Amino acid sequence: MLINRERRAFTLVELLVVMAIIGILVGMLVPAVNLARASARSAQCQNNLRQIGIGLIAFSTSSNGKLCTGNFDWNEDGAVNDVGWVADLVNQGVLTGELRCPTNTAQVSETIEEVLSTTPSGSCADYDGNPAVALPDGTQLRGVCRIILEDALAVGSPRVDLVRRELVEKGYNTNYGASWFLTRSELKLSELTGNPQPSIAGCAAGVWSRSSTVGPLRQKLVDTSRVASSAVPLVGDIKGTGGFLSADMAEFKAGEFLAGNHFGGPAMWDTNGGIIEDPTPNAAGRSGAAGWWAQWNKRSAQDYRALAPIHKRNCNVVMGDGSVRSFYDSNDDGYLNNFSNNQLYPKSGSASPFADDTEEILPTDLASVYSLNIVLQ
Repeated sequence: MLINRERRAFTLVELLVVMAIIGILVGMLVPAVNLARASARSAQCQNNLRQIGIGLIAFSTSSNGKLCTGNFDWNEDGAVNDVGWVADLVNQGVLTGELRCPTNTAQVSETIEEVLSTTPSGSCADYDGNPAVALPDGTQLRGVCRIILEDALAVGSPRVDLVRRELVEKGYNTNYGASWFLTRSELKLSELTGNPQPSIAGCAAGVWSRSSTVGPLRQKLVDTSRVASSAVPLVGDIKGTGGFLSADMAEFKAGEFLAGNHFGGPAMWDTNGGIIEDPTPNAAGRSGAAGWWAQWNKRSAQDYRALAPIHKRNCNVVMGDGSVRSFYDSNDDGYLNNFSNNQLYPKSGSASPFADDTEEILPTDLASVYSLNIVLQ
């Protein structure tokens, strides 16, 4: 017996319905995929910071308790291949250039551009770096900064090739920033005025001036501070500077965004909510309500505006105990506001950089004091 089998094709309407269903499913899937990718990038960032924290703590065991030798900054701290937390880690095998945050649109440190396009001078830091070492064949082994200065390499080639070969390709790069606590730790203040005092004649005074501070953070200060080690920031997600890389550097192309190299630093604020980045109390003594002790202890906070909440409004920071913590920008203004705990003036005002008075960082979670030796009240 013959069976009549009729083949039935999709109608146009049925095809459109199927396509619409697929489109809806894809539309539902894409946000989930993007969220999963963002979560994976944040996790990678946290893991990178954890490795950096381990490296800093390991460095302290062989450097008389210092967690680093300074910031990754040629002009302020010295030769970047020998001095600074990046050099400290790279020179012990932790390649910070391979531990960048994948979420940050800025993948190159402003310090790389600094070495490419500036030439520091003076006596405020060791700009040359370690002395040359004589090799068996009679040649001299010199660091990149020493070569630039001794050979007076102008901006452009061959300086570009040298920086690419000796810094970027060897891991001396990062898109994280170091905290003021890690690289400066404590201020040197005038007993009379309370102003930062440089210890080297001719060097600038200020909270970020290496000469006006005690220098890199020591493990002993972390351990003895009244601030919990889990609240002392070391290295974290950093905002871009607005600048651009001026030349191709290995995988990085000219025009790449530049990441800042530091965050924090004691600041004060005025009656209009404006932040004074480099405060000078100019008091007539330490004691009394108008003395500089009261100004630093009751009118100041760490300036964390350079921290970048880039992971779905979260910012990752490795802390003094080696943990990695995330801080949330709840009002989505691009800042992590810790200035609301001001005891003298309200934060809000015409000059305030913050969207509102939301206190997004508690001082018990992220140290907001001018000194880890502060008398807590």
